[in-house]
Amino acid sequence: MQISSSQSQRQLISGKVGWGWRQATYPISVNFIFAGILILVVSFSKLELADRSDLQIMVSALTALGLVIGTYTAKSVVQVCRQNSSYLFSRYQLLGITAYWLFLLAALETTSENMAKSIVSIWWILPAAIFTGIAISLTWRSAQSKAVSKVQLAELASPDILSVITYSDRTVLVSPSSLGQQPRQFNSLVLVALGFFFWTMLDFSPSVRAITAIALTTSGLTGFFTWQAQLCAPTKTLFLKFSGLWGIGANYAIYLQPFSSLALIKLQEASGELSWMQLSGSNCDITLPLAMTMSPAISSTVNRDSKEQNNQPQDQLSRAIREEFNLAKQESERDSLGLSNVLLPQGAGILAGGVFIALGILFLFVFPLPSDVSGESAIAWLGVCLVSPAIARFFLQIVAPNILQSNYPNYDKNYLQPWEVGTAILLISLFISSQISDSNTYQLMFSQALPTLSLIGGWLNVSVGVCVLTFVRRTPLWNINY
Repeated sequence: MQISSSQSQRQLISGKVGWGWRQATYPISVNFIFAGILILVVSFSKLELADRSDLQIMVSALTALGLVIGTYTAKSVVQVCRQNSSYLFSRYQLLGITAYWLFLLAALETTSENMAKSIVSIWWILPAAIFTGIAISLTWRSAQSKAVSKVQLAELASPDILSVITYSDRTVLVSPSSLGQQPRQFNSLVLVALGFFFWTMLDFSPSVRAITAIALTTSGLTGFFTWQAQLCAPTKTLFLKFSGLWGIGANYAIYLQPFSSLALIKLQEASGELSWMQLSGSNCDITLPLAMTMSPAISSTVNRDSKEQNNQPQDQLSRAIREEFNLAKQESERDSLGLSNVLLPQGAGILAGGVFIALGILFLFVFPLPSDVSGESAIAWLGVCLVSPAIARFFLQIVAPNILQSNYPNYDKNYLQPWEVGTAILLISLFISSQISDSNTYQLMFSQALPTLSLIGGWLNVSVGVCVLTFVRRTPLWNINY
């Protein structure tokens, strides 16, 4: 896992950092090559390169540049898989993405409709070439690696096995293995890009394009995360870290002195198929996030009988927590009334998320939407991505007040937070869409901005709903026992 500089002197006692990283690069390369080829094929199909030598030179230059950038970027992808950490964009990557994005917006606002379609097609050549370059580089690196042994092949039968790493300072890190979470993380980046690609390149109706775009984007936005449980026995503290973009990430610190046991609670009405892991104390319970406790590696072990469990891997997360903090093991079944302190907030969150998604789809189908590719719609797409996580957390706290408050990732106080930037971007999008001439009346300005406003309303509702559903699975719950 990723280790801070202050912890660089500690020594590894047991466990393997980034187990399965070499095998994790296989599905990652497949995801990138699929996205790269898809974007290239669609982009080339919309360009007439036969009689345009200038376009041929530009496309060739962008393709070559993208392959070079992709080859270089593949090194950081491999490093992230080896460390089994979250992917962090470098400053140069952020500057390059921002400059390329601003170039697209400027081109869309200063060219005609027919020219805009060609510019968008050319604009996608570079990202497609980068995806393809990453895939080629990863494939080549995998081919150069050593063959997997029979023992490793046997271990790969459980791809979501947890990684448990012990350090000399009595710190234990538990997380999904590199093979279990890295392909999902990088596939989510591809989905975010494909969401914007489908909005700008598909020839379907605006409603279908808008729903497809936001569905892919929010799936990628919420799927781009890693989780890590850090067990600090000397301080009796359990740190939970969820990484993510633009407010998706969260950190939790749970002091375990008041708790005496770690209980596996099953729902009777579901025949034990639904279960929650709880830290239990005399006057307080904390339910661990479902994203950690309901992974395939864990759920595959909790339903076996005791005889089978003797021959199968134990639940690594619960075992590590119990051993490090000397907690007793408990298993019990409760009915829905006994689990009301868990079912009610999670049910309220699921209901709220479903309502937001339904409202968003209604917006996108009922109200008029922009029919052409424009700069304001591209700006609106980015603004929705930045704003929706903060709005989702706000509404989840309203419908589920007993969620554990997150210690959000520390943003530099000298910079704006993502939701503040996103709000400004959405206002800019509405301002641009309402400007035609100086003689416009307010009524005409509103009617002109209505398609963009409807697009923002639909996208924002769907995105907030998906983020609420995601936070329900990633947020601990606390309950005071009276």
